[in-house]
Amino acid sequence: MHFTDPLNQHPFEYLRQIWPLSPCPPPVRPNAPQEHCHLDNLNFCTYPKWVTSKAFEMFNHMRATNERPNEYTFSVLIRACATPSLWDVGLQIHGLLVRSGLERDKFAGSSIVYMYFNSGGDLGDACRAFHDLLERDLVAWNIMISGFARVGDFSMVFRLFSEMWGVQGLKPDDSTFVSLLKCCSSLKELKQIHGLVAKFGAAVDVVVSSALVDLYAKCRDVGSCWKVFDSMEEKDTFVWSSIISGYTMNNRGEEAVHFFKDMCRQRVRPDQHVLSSTLKACVELEDLNTGVQVHGQMIKNGHQNDCFVASVLLTLYASFGELMGVEKLFRRIVDKDIVAWNTMILAHARQGQGSGPSMKLLQELRTLTSLRIQGATLVAVLKSCENRSDLPAGRQIHSLVVKSSESRHTLVGNALVHMYSVCGEIGDAFKAFVDIVKKDDGSWSSIIGTYKQNGMESEALELCKEMLADGITFTSYSLPICISACSQLSAIQVGKQLHVFAIKSGYNRDVYVGSSIIDMYAKCGTMGESERVLVEPNEVIHNAMICGYAHHGKAQEAIKVFEKLEKNGLTPNHVTFVAVLSACSHSGYVEDTLYFFALMVNKYKIKPESEHYSCLVDAYGRAGRLEEAYQIVEKDGSESAWRTLLSACRNHDNTKIGEKCAMNMIELNPADHASYILLSNIYIREGKWEEALECREKMAKIRVKKDPGSSWLI
Repeated sequence: MHFTDPLNQHPFEYLRQIWPLSPCPPPVRPNAPQEHCHLDNLNFCTYPKWVTSKAFEMFNHMRATNERPNEYTFSVLIRACATPSLWDVGLQIHGLLVRSGLERDKFAGSSIVYMYFNSGGDLGDACRAFHDLLERDLVAWNIMISGFARVGDFSMVFRLFSEMWGVQGLKPDDSTFVSLLKCCSSLKELKQIHGLVAKFGAAVDVVVSSALVDLYAKCRDVGSCWKVFDSMEEKDTFVWSSIISGYTMNNRGEEAVHFFKDMCRQRVRPDQHVLSSTLKACVELEDLNTGVQVHGQMIKNGHQNDCFVASVLLTLYASFGELMGVEKLFRRIVDKDIVAWNTMILAHARQGQGSGPSMKLLQELRTLTSLRIQGATLVAVLKSCENRSDLPAGRQIHSLVVKSSESRHTLVGNALVHMYSVCGEIGDAFKAFVDIVKKDDGSWSSIIGTYKQNGMESEALELCKEMLADGITFTSYSLPICISACSQLSAIQVGKQLHVFAIKSGYNRDVYVGSSIIDMYAKCGTMGESERVLVEPNEVIHNAMICGYAHHGKAQEAIKVFEKLEKNGLTPNHVTFVAVLSACSHSGYVEDTLYFFALMVNKYKIKPESEHYSCLVDAYGRAGRLEEAYQIVEKDGSESAWRTLLSACRNHDNTKIGEKCAMNMIELNPADHASYILLSNIYIREGKWEEALECREKMAKIRVKKDPGSSWLI
């Protein structure tokens, strides 16, 4: 592995290339402690009991016997005071140190610097104490470097490092490099520091190597991450955690799981971080079996009730619908945090059980705990409101959002827009959108998609213009929605403008943008333009092309695209087969339809859905083979299949099967006018006027109305 060698340059010159220098306060003798402390009345017993530790008691006894504390005594006591709660005590001990004349000693003085950095005091006091030392050893320099690294002053860190190394001639050690690594903000900087580590031989230290593994993973350089890990002779739990979490965060879950298994084989005990990262990899891989094994390791190592790990395990089990196991695991967590509650609420929301279970959990969270409800909690509950029957619950959550401070949060506002959209409340969705203070791409995409999905394509395109005027440009998420709106309106000129934008911005090579462009041209009647769209071929693009040819009734071209898909080594999915079956059935290719249906079931092991059966029924219906079609519909039983067969019965004047189809459709959806109209038309064509009149009267009796037709031509 090649690293840039910074030692070939002067240390000051090298560091100036990366970080600007900032001046350090001039050395001034510290006087703040002398102004605040009362040396003759120092009494630790006036502080609470948790302050009066054994060390302070012994120090009081030491002073009472007139024993004079030395620099080592003061060093220990001052480090014990390096917390904000003991700040006043630390000041008094500093005063004693100044009075005894030991404040410039390297041991006691270094501890003073350490105290000022860790107790939240003035950093200028830390610098003054540091500059006042008679001798600054490596420990003192490391304290200064670590302190400024902790507060985020990276330019000062590298100024101090440069002076320590280039001027004082002190060789950096492991602690120095750990502090330097905290300051890396890019892969280039990380490799520079790694070069220094290798030059000074610190790469063998497990702490430094673990930090390198962790940072390379965060910089998405998995190759270097692995090289550092593989070069380590000694591996502790932290470095295993770093490599596993690194591969997980880089979407390489399978390798992360292999690392976990290797770790267990070497009898290294996993901690909660290792278990959590491995479970996240199992969620990514949808690997329940490995997840169960990790659960066993949780129990074996005493982490079964750990909230940090259990929250990820809840997500894994919930993704497989294991709600009983999720419930048991959740109830066993002793100290549940808000993340665990959010995970549990989201688990129920994703099961499609309605808002009831999620609302019950929210009520339990509010009444039985003192945890503060976050925006993520409300978003999780809103995900359970996916039907119109859940609208009252959604309105309650909206009321809670308005009353809380979460009403201004963009994610919560976006969730409200989505909730009202899926519940069919377009006006309320728009009101929720208007209330969002900072509208992002997701906000605009949600409301545009809402209008588009509810047949308001013109309004959707108007919102696109408003979005651009608001300074929000198209993204790979919003652009396909707008292009799809053009498809429904056959607004090819607007679609071409969006296509040009996609090319200029580079989104035309995005699979979803590209497929939406292909679909738009196909539905606008220009299949030739669809064929010229340049996108890397994959399943989605092939599906869009097959659907386009199906839309134009070009079954042979659709079949050729399907064959090309297989030839390229791609695997067709259920959408692919819906498209090719539709193309064949619309063209009356019964045998081809049967062939592709059998291919889907036997070769690709795809379970047929209602859309596939409807295509098969349509093929039989167009060929007049109504009995065979009826046998298929009896097995499937979906409303769309019955409607397809009923339409075929009308075309072929088959009253017997048509009546059966209509009765089944009415039973499935009594409020749908289509079944009554189709059956009435069949009766009229056969001259059965009384039956037709009876069918119409039944419609009027139950108040079912036919939707009026519409046309763009008038």
